[in-house]
Amino acid sequence: MKILFVEDDKIIASGLCYSLTQEGYFVTHCLNVESAKTRIVANSFDLAILDLSLPDGSGYDICKIIKAS
Repeated sequence: MKILFVEDDKIIASGLCYSLTQEGYFVTHCLNVESAKTRIVANSFDLAILDLSLPDGSGYDICKIIKAS
């Protein structure tokens, strides 16, 4: 399963990415909306885990991008 994980807090992201990877998931971590948008266009994901408050927008913005793609 391929997971898009968008979280700007590197400490939180590190722990969750590690745990998910250990469980056998393929995790793509992004720090902001812009990098997530680039990854969404280039890849398909089975699940998105999104932070609501990001430096350049919100998780809701990413939901709109996913819905449109």
